[in-house]
Amino acid sequence: MREPVRLSFFHDVLCAYCCVTAHRLAQLEEEFGDLVRVDLRAYPLRLEPEAPSKREVRRQVRLVKKAAGEPEHLDLDPALWRSIDPPNSSLPPLVALEAARLQGRCAERALAQRLRDAAFRFGLNVTRRDVLFELADATGLQMDRFATAFDAPGTLRAVEESRLEAMRRGVSAIPAVVIGQEWSLTGVRELHEYRDVLQRWWERRGGTPSPRALN
Repeated sequence: MREPVRLSFFHDVLCAYCCVTAHRLAQLEEEFGDLVRVDLRAYPLRLEPEAPSKREVRRQVRLVKKAAGEPEHLDLDPALWRSIDPPNSSLPPLVALEAARLQGRCAERALAQRLRDAAFRFGLNVTRRDVLFELADATGLQMDRFATAFDAPGTLRAVEESRLEAMRRGVSAIPAVVIGQEWSLTGVRELHEYRDVLQRWWERRGGTPSPRALN
């Protein structure tokens, strides 16, 4: 059986374009099934726990609006950045995802989607501990295990190491997808671009799997 191609998706929960990329990668997984494996990898954009400046708020609002204009029409809303309680450091939600991963990839993926929805559909400050724990509970995580992992120093180190790994691979902006730990695509890309690169990847290894037929 052919080994699945690993797609390392470097992301930040507070990145609107990462929402778009996550949606496209999920489509890719549907098409290729077990031949593709998408792994979430943390790349925090806001390292310091500081409130965003007015200039940054304006910039983030523009980015969310542009991401909402992508063909998927994901109903992204910039209310998160306009609220009286805007996000600060993006480390806490990424730490939460690392903690969720200990309960399985499905748990991590489910929490990631819930965090994106909370941030960009409902305008919630997902950098707050109370919000993160409420969302983790709503996702169905085992909360005692989640809380222990969330507060463990090693979980934060895993986020920091993920960012360093990205930098070693030449990633300097997100969304970024590293294919097979060798090829990288930075910035928001169309679905067909990921599909084409995967086909080239397989061709170089002696075969070109076909996407699954979808109804």
